[in-house]
Formats: sequence, structure tokens, C-alpha cells
Amino acid sequence: MNKLIQHWQALAPREQWLTYGVGLALLIMLFVLLIAEPLGLRIAAEGNREQDAHTRLLAAENSLLEIQAKLAADPNLSYRQALAAAQTRHDNLLQRIDLETSTLISPARMKALLQDLLRNQAKLKLVALQSSSGPLAVPAAVTADNKEQKTPVVFYRHGLRLTLEGGYFDLLAYLNAIQASGWRLHWDSLNYEVGEEDASRARVILDLHTLSRDAGWVGV
Repeated sequence: MNKLIQHWQALAPREQWLTYGVGLALLIMLFVLLIAEPLGLRIAAEGNREQDAHTRLLAAENSLLEIQAKLAADPNLSYRQALAAAQTRHDNLLQRIDLETSTLISPARMKALLQDLLRNQAKLKLVALQSSSGPLAVPAAVTADNKEQKTPVVFYRHGLRLTLEGGYFDLLAYLNAIQASGWRLHWDSLNYEVGEEDASRARVILDLHTLSRDAGWVGV
């Protein structure tokens, strides 16, 4: 170790800065390869799954509203049978949505999990914690006469934004711990900034969310 320190001190200032810059560039490359790129793919896949669920729900709502309109104009047995079939498909879709959201971490559990994992990283500092909850935007169903009808809210989105400060490897360990927790949650974004005064420390802004059929509030 002393030899390494002596060798470092023997370098010219320009060589020291060059070595420091190469090391910092290597850390950034590791971050992109190990975290940013896999996370981007995961976010895109989760977004596609949510969009597919919304599309299926909208198609079922449109079919149901169209049959209801025909039944009101010309009530007969065939329409009632078709309406019952559409209602069954609609109910089955809601059951599939319930099954999908049941595998996601609950809003309250998500907050507790992130805080518990943070306690295991003593060198990390929690700068800010923000929560949000609200209905997920679902397009309005359209009837046969092209009039929009309000559809019931199916999903509620519960989000948490964590702002953390710490060393690169401490932040990396925390993110890996979240992924290895075994819980399903959605990663929205991750913003990594190297500290201006101390390049050995960085700030991460992490946005996560989960979905549920309940309008509960995550709380902070």
C-alpha cells in the first residue's frame, strides 16, 4: 500500500488527474452496463404489459357498451344473451387484472421494504422521500354512436421517489438489493449525478411505483 501511495505521489499533477479521470470513466461505464441498460429494458417491458392490459380492458368496455345500447333500442333474447357473454368476458378480464396486481408489492410494503434495505447501507444518506398516489389514466370507452362514456377506474398508481447520497458502490449495492428482494415493482427512472465537491460521492434520484385496485396512500 505504501508503494502505491509513493507511486501516486511521484506522478505529476497532470498524470494524477488523468488517472483519476480514467477511474471515474470506468465507474460510469460500469453503472451503465450493470444498472442503467438492464433497468431501461425492464421499464420498457413493464410499460408494454400495462398498455396491453389497458387495451384489453378498453375493448371489453366498448363491446359491453355497444351491446347495452342495442339492447335498449331493441330488447330481445339474443341481445340479452350477447350482453351476458360480454359481461362475463368483462368480469374475467377484471379477474385477470386482479391476479396480475396481486403479484405486485403492496404500497405500504413497498415503502417499508425500501426503508429496511436502506438501513442495511449505513453509508447511504436519505436526502428526500416523496410519495404519490392517483388513478392510472384509462381511455374512455366509446359507444356505438361515438359518444364517450366514463369507465370505472381499475388501477391506482402508487409511487415513491427516493433521493440518496453516498459512494458509488454503496448505491450500487442498494439498487442490487432492491432487485434481489423478490418483490415485483415497477422502475420508472434512475438519475445518477456525480458530486461536484467530492467525486467519490454521488446522488441518485430513484422513481419506483406499484399498482393496485385500492386507492390507498403510500405515505412518507
